[in-house]
Amino acid sequence: MARRNYGYGRWDAPFWFVGPEQGMGRWEEGNLHRRLKAWADLGKRELNDCREFHCRIGEQRWHFKEPVNLQYTWRPLMLLLMTFLGRAADKDSLRNYQRDRWGALYGEPGETCVIELSGLAAPNLNETRDSGEYLQERIEFIRGKIRDHQPKLVVMYGLKQKDSWEKIAGASFPPEPKNFHRCGPTVLVLVRHPVARNREGNQYWINLGGNLHEFSQGTAAII
Repeated sequence: MARRNYGYGRWDAPFWFVGPEQGMGRWEEGNLHRRLKAWADLGKRELNDCREFHCRIGEQRWHFKEPVNLQYTWRPLMLLLMTFLGRAADKDSLRNYQRDRWGALYGEPGETCVIELSGLAAPNLNETRDSGEYLQERIEFIRGKIRDHQPKLVVMYGLKQKDSWEKIAGASFPPEPKNFHRCGPTVLVLVRHPVARNREGNQYWINLGGNLHEFSQGTAAII
């Protein structure tokens, strides 16, 4: 799992989100057994369906409650994406997107690939899993998938992992707000982790989504 589990969605999705590792619910008590069994039962795939996987581990909050809870890491990323695409970004719209489309493998064409540097979930940002054994292999694998599939947008979050993100991008990222890089048809951006302290709150993600849209259209004066 540490080596071959990448996350959710589809490699051919146009919008990618790459983080350090998945989080865990408190009820899991840091125990990976349920996640490992779910991953194995689903065929030990590189990517799974986000909704299906969480159903198998007994996590109801993100897909099965009514209304669903907005997940702490995903909500800002979805806010960025909806702003980038010019879609509605109110809470109900984000809830519906999270429930039905975020990291979707099945159904209508999946448009998000939600993956991680580490294949193992961690309880929180201060209790990360050791991914060093497979880190370089996973960096090269993700970089190769980006090269092969050429997504429109790749958002890499977590400033502590800047070295890994720059290896994936094949370039250095300047400081904010000039934190964009273009590689052919793909725009790559390095951002703060959604659960890290952020004085700007939602506006940080809204501004970023707008700037990314302009940059992707070739109209931005940021770089």
